[in-house]
Amino acid sequence: MCSMACCTTYAPEPGLIYITVNPDDPVFHNNHGASLERMFAHELHHAVRWAGPGYGSSLGEALISEELAGHFSIQVCGGTPEPWECLNRNQMIPHVQRALHEWNRTDYNHNTWFFGTGELPGWLGYSLGFELVYRYLSDHREKSASTLGNTDASIFMGLLLTDRE
Repeated sequence: MCSMACCTTYAPEPGLIYITVNPDDPVFHNNHGASLERMFAHELHHAVRWAGPGYGSSLGEALISEELAGHFSIQVCGGTPEPWECLNRNQMIPHVQRALHEWNRTDYNHNTWFFGTGELPGWLGYSLGFELVYRYLSDHREKSASTLGNTDASIFMGLLLTDRE
């Protein structure tokens, strides 16, 4: 689910996207950075993924589902990564071993990993997932986020072990 002051989007299953808009919010009228379009593209990728492997229930699957959608949003709308996809690399590195350990766990805490409600930095899950998809796409130039909707998240796990600048 993506949320801004002006709208909330959610794709709970294949072919279904909910968009809630507050037409009185000035952000909706200004639509800076094509935010509504980017949110829709992000959720569209989630809906496509639901038709394949699904969003997933493990940490690794959530990392990849979120950030395949993030890369798809950039592919479709252009622009730069969202702020939550841009944690400093030095903020992510201390948590790579934990991500490896929890990759297949379905009892991971989504709010801690993605929103920083616990001891992890806010947005760590988004930024770490974004980096993993970026690395994969850099190594597979013939691929794009739009072609990876049915890809199993496990192929990205090994990229956590590589140390790149």
